[in-house]
Amino acid sequence: MSSNLDTQLATFRATHRTVRSRFAGIEWSYIVGGSGPDTLLLLPGAPGIAEMAFPYIAAFERHCRVIAPSYPANVGSLVQLLDGLDGLLAAEAADGPIHLIGASYSGMVAQYLICRHADRVASLLIGDTGVPRPDRALALQIAITAIAQMPRLGLHATLAAVLAYVLKGDTTSHSFWQRYFKGVVAMLTVPEFVNRVRVMIDMDRQGHLIRPPVCWGGPTLLLETAADPLFSSAERAGLRARFPQAETHTFHSRGHITALTRFPEYIAVMEEFLARH
Repeated sequence: MSSNLDTQLATFRATHRTVRSRFAGIEWSYIVGGSGPDTLLLLPGAPGIAEMAFPYIAAFERHCRVIAPSYPANVGSLVQLLDGLDGLLAAEAADGPIHLIGASYSGMVAQYLICRHADRVASLLIGDTGVPRPDRALALQIAITAIAQMPRLGLHATLAAVLAYVLKGDTTSHSFWQRYFKGVVAMLTVPEFVNRVRVMIDMDRQGHLIRPPVCWGGPTLLLETAADPLFSSAERAGLRARFPQAETHTFHSRGHITALTRFPEYIAVMEEFLARH
């Protein structure tokens, strides 16, 4: 599987180019693939890298147009992030329905973005995520005060320790993603990481913007991992309560990267749902 994923990634890089445009005064980069009347907006995970979703982009672009953005390093607030995504949609998906996908960090982003575009969204798919938590915002604020003072190598060492826990596993798929994220961390700067956390703090603090009455009641698929160390069972229950109309699919495994290590199963569940909507 690992060598197969290396081959898939190399093929993806050879066949997809990155588009660069300015939205809300900030330069964004994104990948566009496929064609069709429907547009699928595929938001990235916490690293903010569109390419990380290469298996999903390659699968979905066979049936529809896919837009996969990366999050700019200098976006440091939720408003900036949502304004940029608004600009991206206006430029690349001005007409037609949108299917919105976000997982983990971007599962939270999607909950805010859909309130801006509820009239255009045809379906919502979010995985391995939770709901805003003010208590986490306080803890993250304390954390980034210390992180902002770290040397870059200190941040890399800290993240390497965290990833060793999050990416724990001995399959060939785990091996591929462990190597991939090692490269991601090597490129990360302290200001970029702090900005990414600042957006998360905003999302945790501004939960009142997406509390009931819920702005979205359309077709929704929630994907979750039964033993997710980052989002508790209580948070996942809160998410289900927020979208009572949603279909839920639970993967009975441990860890937070099921969407990467078991992506063929994830994609199959998503494609079956999308085919109906």
